Amino acid sequence: EVAPQCRTASAAGFFAVAMYYQGADHASFRPLCPAIVEPQHYVREEPLFSSMAAGERRAVRRRRLGWFAHQVHQNSRTLIGGWVTGLFGAIATVPMVARILAPRLTSQIRESMGSLVRPPATELHLERLGNNPGSDPESMGYSLDEMSQIVVRILQDIGMVKDFPPTIVFFGHGSGSLNNPHESAYNCGACSGGRGGPNARAFAMMANDPRVRRRVSQLGIELPDEVRFVGAYHNTCNDDVDYYDLDLLPRSHRELFRGIESDIIETRARNAHERSRRFESAPLGLTPQEALEHVEERAEDLSQARPEYNHATNTLVTVGRRDWSRGLFMDRRAFVTEYDPAVDDKDGHILTRILQAAIPVCGGISLEYYFSTVDVEGYGCGSKLPHNVASMVGVMTGAASDLRPGLSQQMVEIHEPMRILFVIETTAEMLSRIIVENEGIRRMVEGNWVQLAIIDPSNSAIQRYVDGHFEPHLVSDMQLPTVQSSMRWYRGQRDHLGFATIQEPESDQPMNSSESNASAAGALA
Repeated sequence: EVAPQCRTASAAGFFAVAMYYQGADHASFRPLCPAIVEPQHYVREEPLFSSMAAGERRAVRRRRLGWFAHQVHQNSRTLIGGWVTGLFGAIATVPMVARILAPRLTSQIRESMGSLVRPPATELHLERLGNNPGSDPESMGYSLDEMSQIVVRILQDIGMVKDFPPTIVFFGHGSGSLNNPHESAYNCGACSGGRGGPNARAFAMMANDPRVRRRVSQLGIELPDEVRFVGAYHNTCNDDVDYYDLDLLPRSHRELFRGIESDIIETRARNAHERSRRFESAPLGLTPQEALEHVEERAEDLSQARPEYNHATNTLVTVGRRDWSRGLFMDRRAFVTEYDPAVDDKDGHILTRILQAAIPVCGGISLEYYFSTVDVEGYGCGSKLPHNVASMVGVMTGAASDLRPGLSQQMVEIHEPMRILFVIETTAEMLSRIIVENEGIRRMVEGNWVQLAIIDPSNSAIQRYVDGHFEPHLVSDMQLPTVQSSMRWYRGQRDHLGFATIQEPESDQPMNSSESNASAAGALA
């Protein structure tokens, strides 16, 4: 709606970059890939070679601050330290009260202070010099051949194998909020509850490497020299967007990028506005800019138990060409996964690997919400308000309880418990064979943990998978409401809405060749 000249596509949010990742200010590596995948590769974020000295000084500051905080924490439990803590403890109430009364301003101040210890400009240790992957410096990263295979896989998955736009932005996603012991449940499911920004950044670096592109061309995809990839990160809690390695963007692409950035700024505000209608504390009459400020404030509010609803209300996964869902308002209830049958081979290898990730990840997210909704105290974890983090492995209720599994009451209160429906653009014969040949998919399908339907690519006929076979599905009502914009359809409504067709907006100005090719490729979860 914001930029009709743009094309969007989507893929599982780890972008086939399965890795153990260590940020520049992280103490250890963590996996960024689906839980069913065990990474073999290690990637570390490091200061730029020209900023190594400044990076080390900031690292020293972080270590000293960490040591000081640890000493205060330890000594506050001694006899003398307890008295000192009691005398100066009132000082700690100042930032606490500020985070409640003025969370957005407090966040901006804290962000400014953080520049003293935040790493300077960084790069990823992405290319491996040794033969075998490992965690030592010589073994970190990927070989050029491995990078080229990752690039080809994702481009095939999203059906982008020719007619490339000059700038393609890959968005990883995650969530950040101040007071949330369940924060990883809001992050990227395809990254094992981590944040997908590093995966998007790594993919963009791989795809921009001319040595990788030469190997990609040998594998059948010609990436023109003028095409540039940009990695980005979308914080789904406050709708903030960060871009990586913009200094590497050629000057010829910067004007186009500024246009894309401007569209994304407008999209952030509209996205925040659409999300805010589900928050009871957000007035329905907010403007998009006011809604953006509202979600930014929620993320930093120490008293906020509902920073975002994330995947609550999920009911549907589409796996097919973006064209047949473009312009369809789905009330934020669908995972949209790109797949073009025309790019796939007769054995469906591309579809198989898409479903090997999409069904466990999206089905798992759906079941997590399903069980936590039908029994929030048994399968879920009850209210998050009395939760305490226990040994950094889970949460418990109050001062003593078993570890609580599942999602909290505040995360599922607007969710409708139902088994998620996959609508896949393929034939019955191909999907039946994929189910039989893949144990993980077969167990999910035959156990009725997920529902399946197909759209035949040749004639658009719809069939549902029922008790081991496909049955024709007759659509009783072919008419959908048509509205001028999403906002016209949902404004003033807090409850679930039906589907609607959004009219294609007209551009204010004629598109030139660069504008007509602008594209953003985004992640699902």
